[in-house]
Amino acid sequence: MDLLLFIAIVIGCYCILIFFDLFFKSCAHYPYFQFLDGLGMTLSLFTIKWKTRALNRLLIKWGNLRPQLLTIWFDIGAFCSLTFFFIALYLLLTNTVQILSTTSEATEPLITPVMPGITLPITELWYYCITLLICSVIHELGHALAAVLEDVGILEFGCNLYFILPVAYVSLPTDKLSTISLRKQLRILTAGVWHNIVLCFIGYLLYCSLPTIFSPFYIYNKGIVVSRVFKQSPLNDPVKGLAVKDLITSINHCKISSEDEWFDYLSNRENFKPAVCISSELVHTKDESVPLKHLGGGFVECCDSKNSKNICFELIDIGNNELELPGHVCLPGRTVMEKSTNFCTSSPHSCPFESYCFRPILPNNTFLFKISCNSKDVIFLGHPSDLTRTIEISPYMQKNNYFPISFPSKTTKFLKYVVIISLGLAFVNILPFIFMDGGYVLQIVCLMLLGKKIEKRRTIQVVNVITWLSTVLFVIYLIYTIRLLL
Repeated sequence: MDLLLFIAIVIGCYCILIFFDLFFKSCAHYPYFQFLDGLGMTLSLFTIKWKTRALNRLLIKWGNLRPQLLTIWFDIGAFCSLTFFFIALYLLLTNTVQILSTTSEATEPLITPVMPGITLPITELWYYCITLLICSVIHELGHALAAVLEDVGILEFGCNLYFILPVAYVSLPTDKLSTISLRKQLRILTAGVWHNIVLCFIGYLLYCSLPTIFSPFYIYNKGIVVSRVFKQSPLNDPVKGLAVKDLITSINHCKISSEDEWFDYLSNRENFKPAVCISSELVHTKDESVPLKHLGGGFVECCDSKNSKNICFELIDIGNNELELPGHVCLPGRTVMEKSTNFCTSSPHSCPFESYCFRPILPNNTFLFKISCNSKDVIFLGHPSDLTRTIEISPYMQKNNYFPISFPSKTTKFLKYVVIISLGLAFVNILPFIFMDGGYVLQIVCLMLLGKKIEKRRTIQVVNVITWLSTVLFVIYLIYTIRLLL
């Protein structure tokens, strides 16, 4: 789905909700408000808010289930979160200095903002939304359980949908929170980050264990299988293109046995200029050359522009040209690639008897690929990004039909998002930013270390200044990163 179309659909849905919200508020004022209050729901422009107290009793039960074990658990969490605080702060500061310096233009950003259609494919947006909801629920669950453990209590649990991004939250009584000891406050404030770190670790372990978990049903890394072909894909053709369950064995005669080899090949520009061995008989019978035209920039054209099936090939095996073949020939690209059994890209060029090495002359950002499958050869003329974006491949081959071919790939992608987003939430929350856990954690740590040496009010003022400065620095960093991406 196109990005603009997706945004238009979401905006349209919100407009319909707002219309009916205003309609019922004006026509059925009291019953409608009572209905919304019973659901705990509030509607506003591009925002849907939901809250409930129905989970309070369950959370209180969990928080008092094993108090001694939970105390040890959140003590470990506080220590790990504080360690992660200094690591995250160091990484952010060093990366910000590098990316903002004029001599480090090639530095890759440490934090990449999620931008649908740019850094996040539209087709994977639902992975992001679901994992963001799960990770934020686990984060808030940590705060809630720690608050129950320290007898602070819970006011309500809720979830807000900002346009399409769901974010969970838990409300705690701040008056009670401020009266308990600093150590207990630290346990509560770091509990969310700690739970995100643990979730990230569990997700990574499951991700690494997937080949073993799926081994009774799938064969792993013995080849790659097409798990999905998008409708807009140029290879969405059951006869001449790729189909689901096709086993890809090579591309341009380069053997492909794993997912990494597939992406490594398509990311290396040196692989995109293949030369093929063409028989002299094919040249003599299929050549449809027109007078050579020089297009500038080193490009030439020897085919009629009206014939899109033909490609101009340049002879690069001049030293072995025993039959005096022309230097440029116009041949049907698909026929050449299907009948060619050898590639001669590397030097010295080696071709069978009465075959000669020719290189296709193609426009900018257009390349020729021969994808060999288990039962056919697929010829593709286009950009390699069309292969990576419109075709999903999987390193899992089915042993049986208990699970669909795409199930391992979807599970792998889901766990990747869990690990990345959970770690990202922990990273952003632990840093000293406005409205984030890190600002309050920094304040508690400073009060614990400097409470007897410096006045409390002055310490809080200094922490507030640091929090504002770090927030402004982070915003500048994100703006600069977005500019690099665009």
